[in-house]
Amino acid sequence: MDKCTYEESVQWMRSQPEHAALTKQCYLDEDNLIAAKRFTMSEEFAAVEAFLGLNKSRKGLKILDLGCGNGIASYAFASLGHDVSAIDPDSSRDVGLEATARLASSVGAGSILTFCSFAESLPFPDATFDIVFARQSLHHFQDLRKGVAECSRVLRSVGTFFATREHVVTDEEQLKTFLAEHLLHKFHGGEHAYPLKEYLSVLQGAGLRVVRCLAPYDSVINHFPESNMQIRVRFYEATLQKYGRWITPILWRMPIAEKKYRHRLSAEYDVPGRMYSFLCVKD
Repeated sequence: MDKCTYEESVQWMRSQPEHAALTKQCYLDEDNLIAAKRFTMSEEFAAVEAFLGLNKSRKGLKILDLGCGNGIASYAFASLGHDVSAIDPDSSRDVGLEATARLASSVGAGSILTFCSFAESLPFPDATFDIVFARQSLHHFQDLRKGVAECSRVLRSVGTFFATREHVVTDEEQLKTFLAEHLLHKFHGGEHAYPLKEYLSVLQGAGLRVVRCLAPYDSVINHFPESNMQIRVRFYEATLQKYGRWITPILWRMPIAEKKYRHRLSAEYDVPGRMYSFLCVKD
């Protein structure tokens, strides 16, 4: 099969009624401003804000949105009053930098500037950014080690690197399965996944200290589109089945009990391409 561009493969997906829900879940709406506003108000971005400590009094940070795609995260950060540099090797008008650039005029407080480049050769001086954010980006790098080293280089001392929703596989067989089952990979290629140990080794080798390694069910960042409430309902039903209706309401109100339940879900979830996120600090 001849390969097409990522933009063409997304346009094909939009044209298929059976993929309408997936298109929306991936924030690949034809109108990316609608997608960006929805992402800004999502549980996922609320969790990102919390992990990064982006309270209302903390504005004007320099943030690199690495692998920005159609700009949903750039818009969300800029809407909080931060100055965002959005970078991607795809300059297309639908799902690339032209789409991101359109969002710049819709942002009130912060700013968005776009740059066309690969992660392995970032066009910024050393120690430029307070935060480097990469949503579903590391597994697209041409050279994972070199790309992460560049992220560390442009990050200020004690700055934060947050890579979210990264595909993880256990071995080569899982990788083959993941790539074979990925809806768009057969059209445009470019997908990949790594073992968890490889991600961690590369991050640490780049001088980034991993503060939190978030497993698939540790945060809505990874288990979206399943919501936190849906996880809580699953927790309630599992507890009710095991402990009955008297103990269940007590356990359901205990954060530590839900945390243990989420850890168990993650340990049992061995699906090829499962999502992990990595919150790091540059020492």
